[in-house]
Amino acid sequence: MGRLVYYHHPCAETFSLTFSSRAVAEVVEQRRDTNGATKLIGYPFDTPVYVLYEGTEASESSDIDYDPDWLEDRLSGRPRATQVTAFRLVELLEAAVDVREDEAFRLYKDFEPDQIHRALEHVSWGASLPTVAGELMSNLILRHALPNANHRTAIAMLQFCLETADSAFEMPATHVDDETWNAWVDPYIVESKRLITVRRNNVRFQHLRQQGVDIVERKGGIRIALDDYELDMHWRKALSRYAKCHETHCIEFAEEILERAERAALADRVGPTQAEFVEYLETGIVERDFTDLF
Repeated sequence: MGRLVYYHHPCAETFSLTFSSRAVAEVVEQRRDTNGATKLIGYPFDTPVYVLYEGTEASESSDIDYDPDWLEDRLSGRPRATQVTAFRLVELLEAAVDVREDEAFRLYKDFEPDQIHRALEHVSWGASLPTVAGELMSNLILRHALPNANHRTAIAMLQFCLETADSAFEMPATHVDDETWNAWVDPYIVESKRLITVRRNNVRFQHLRQQGVDIVERKGGIRIALDDYELDMHWRKALSRYAKCHETHCIEFAEEILERAERAALADRVGPTQAEFVEYLETGIVERDFTDLF
């Protein structure tokens, strides 16, 4: 299997890998200089590796009852596109919670509407339909604006983008836990999670590889074989390189959706402008039951 370490602490998923060393004294020193809560694991390889995890002890919440006035206040002063997209994303998140039930769903970070604005800025609006839809999905995932379900809600946004080209478009089933999800959707999501984890941690992962570690396993049992990814680069370059890889990955996902929906001809269509997409979000999906998407 190879030498494996966990990215998220196996007993505390809100704690993630932040530092590693073969010398326990280095990890202790790093722990002393860290302001937040930490946990330490020693991996008993032939030459042991000590890994420091940093995170928060705060209990995870399942309360997603965003008050409309609170949400409106959080979005005040932001561009209309950001406001409309944020409202729809929150509705999607609430629908995901309803489907998955509170006890199976935890919110692990704050809502960050500014990240929605940044995501929209990085979409090639007016390019080919799969490009616009895929980049929209990718950048919503990369910016991670919601406290959970960023992948599931981004897929829904990709669907809405495809519907702007044809309101009669029928999305092939992508419901969690059904056969279609396990057969072809889940592999895309798993690789997406690998890419975004490598993107943020290339320096840490390169250091692990130099210490003889072969595999990093993140929550959900997703394993990242370190030799499968280029890690030896400046972290800023990695952010750019793997963001582009992630966009390409999501564009391919959009193309496969069109193939599976037997609507491959839509791939030749021009995708919506930002204004057209926002207009569809505001008027084209009114009264829609978003739980059907999950």
